[in-house]
Amino acid sequence: MIEPIARRNRFRWTILALISLSHIVGATAQYGINTLAPFYRDELGLSRAQVGLFFSAFYLAMTGASFGAGWLADRLGVRQTTLKGHLFLGGCTVAAALAPSFAWAFISFFLAGLGYSFLNPASTKGVMQWFYRDERATAMGIKQTGVPGGGVVTAMLAPQLVWLLDWRGALAALGAINFLFGFFFVALWRDPVNDSSNANFHGSAIAETSGPLKLWSVFPISCGTAIYLVGQMALITYVPLYFRDTMGFTPYWASQALALIQGGAMVGRIGWGVLSDRFFGGRRKIVLILIGALSAVIILSLSFMTSVSSYYLLLPILFFSGVCLVGYQGVSYALIGELAGKDRTGAALGMMITVNAACATLGTPTFGYLVDRTESYTIAWQLLAGMLTLGVLGMIVLVKEPRRAA
Repeated sequence: MIEPIARRNRFRWTILALISLSHIVGATAQYGINTLAPFYRDELGLSRAQVGLFFSAFYLAMTGASFGAGWLADRLGVRQTTLKGHLFLGGCTVAAALAPSFAWAFISFFLAGLGYSFLNPASTKGVMQWFYRDERATAMGIKQTGVPGGGVVTAMLAPQLVWLLDWRGALAALGAINFLFGFFFVALWRDPVNDSSNANFHGSAIAETSGPLKLWSVFPISCGTAIYLVGQMALITYVPLYFRDTMGFTPYWASQALALIQGGAMVGRIGWGVLSDRFFGGRRKIVLILIGALSAVIILSLSFMTSVSSYYLLLPILFFSGVCLVGYQGVSYALIGELAGKDRTGAALGMMITVNAACATLGTPTFGYLVDRTESYTIAWQLLAGMLTLGVLGMIVLVKEPRRAA
């Protein structure tokens, strides 16, 4: 039977706040790459495709390291894995701020991605340990709001730091914050005293998975969300340049457009989790299909926007693109954890991130290459919408939810 809500350990919400803060801090370094792009692109003499390759470097590192980082989280625990992630991410971000060339920055962002790869498996394992199944998607969604929350903080803070410190000082500050936060996290983290809180409960329970991780059980959802991530990375990487080059915005206001997208993502990551837990009775697949379908429509709409388009039409499109295309991950992380079981959550999420990052590594610069070749964002946005549609179809056919307990 499910533990009554009143009897559950209330400290789980403190833990969730700490995990979410970890994501906010980590994401400031990640999103510093694209938020500061309008400032460093000209100084370093970069093309749009090269700017996209910085994100690819970040995700290429995640491709190679995420499965190992998840394995490490299952063995070392949340505290030590998160500490190592923040220290490495912070140090390498500071190194990127010193870059005299494309190659230096590429290598630095690659190494920063290695550090970032530790954070998601560790935090997801933490939620699986502390939260019951009837609230996991909501908790995962709240946890994942830290990522767009970090994007909002970066979009608002980094341009201000540029005026004070130039772009190098702004990027170095984001790295230093990450480095110091690792020690703050270690001081506050606590493991649950009794893991029996995750026992099966009556009604909408899902049977736990035990034994070795079955890779093929989590591979379809990994591939489906990989397509969603390509869309997400293209959106957050190129929207500032799209606004500057096509819509006629200044670099400052082009960067601020990300704040609207990330604000929508924060709403989506909580909202979709609540919808999955409460309205759909713990079902995840139907929610992910709905998100993908709406994302395809929104990206297609974005392709028709021009410099004379009404702000009253453009701003809602940006907001809802964040709600859907950047807001889906709480539900997908809950599903991967339930497919694998809490003892294998780190390794399963590591595999998902590996597949996701591999696709994002190729997809993000490909989007930029299409824009460079065609001198227009229209075709690139429309092809992205088509790819998202294929991802939805694959999700319908291939993804299987875990067996629900009687």
